[in-house]
Amino acid sequence: MRLVEREAWGAPAKSPAAYLPSARGVKVHYLGSPYSSRAHSLCDDYVRQIRAEHLANAREGYVDIAYSAVVCEHGYVYEGRGLHKRTGANGNAELNMRDYAVCALLGSSGLTKPPDAMLSGLRDAIEWFRANGAAGDWIGGHRDGYATQCPGDPLYAWVKAGAPRPGGSGGGSGGEDPYKVRAGDTLSGIARRLDLDWRELAKVNAIGEPYTVYVGQELDLPEAGGTQAPPYPGRSAFVLGRRHQAVTDLDRQLVRLGFTRHHNGDGYQPGPLFTAYTRKNVADFQRSRPELSPDPDGYPGPVTWELAHTLPR
Repeated sequence: MRLVEREAWGAPAKSPAAYLPSARGVKVHYLGSPYSSRAHSLCDDYVRQIRAEHLANAREGYVDIAYSAVVCEHGYVYEGRGLHKRTGANGNAELNMRDYAVCALLGSSGLTKPPDAMLSGLRDAIEWFRANGAAGDWIGGHRDGYATQCPGDPLYAWVKAGAPRPGGSGGGSGGEDPYKVRAGDTLSGIARRLDLDWRELAKVNAIGEPYTVYVGQELDLPEAGGTQAPPYPGRSAFVLGRRHQAVTDLDRQLVRLGFTRHHNGDGYQPGPLFTAYTRKNVADFQRSRPELSPDPDGYPGPVTWELAHTLPR
């Protein structure tokens, strides 16, 4: 699962929405307005736009982005209100308390047919809410029990077919077949058996503390040759003296790759503040790469971000 947490796409870490102890299942939505295919680097901009529009909607009185999660055409799952939070998208208070709401970045014109990567991402989101948000097995469209055309006929046909993962597998977005959890398995034990870093295994599958897995759960395996980079957060994440969760992620990659010689005397530690030390260590990394060495300014662009996450140690 390629999960983009709230802070990574520019929302506050926690949604202020009301607590939801459990749900019947998941309702699938679409935008219901024109939407064109775009590069993945622009998808988070659109998720931020959705949240801004919802917060500005005085008639509805949204306290946050209305959806529980949003899935782009590239298969990434953007955390909306998230786990155990009541959605605002299903039509009324009763429906909002009944099911989670997952929205595909799919339009009424333009991009109208969901690509396989999007369907895999939607399936990832459904399984995430089941495994971590006490969602039941029910899957429906927004139009089920509410007068609307959402989620559009092409996507609704997939929902009514049982929301199958493309290829007929329950597997994930990685390059290898998924691992099915057996009785007695633990996350760390699975990682040792498969010669994986348990932290990467947890990250790929959006498993948080206390890192519990359940029998029958299908785990995506990290791709060989390095972790896939998360979406580039934009240059506004890297401003001297400002904090952003993406800086912590960047710092971890700098530590992993050994670019840590600049620090305040107490060693270089990951954190959300973009400092002069961060910039100097980034510049060292840029000078080490022929793709980046002509302009080692210390500010991460998309190529710096990608290489920092995908190069082997």
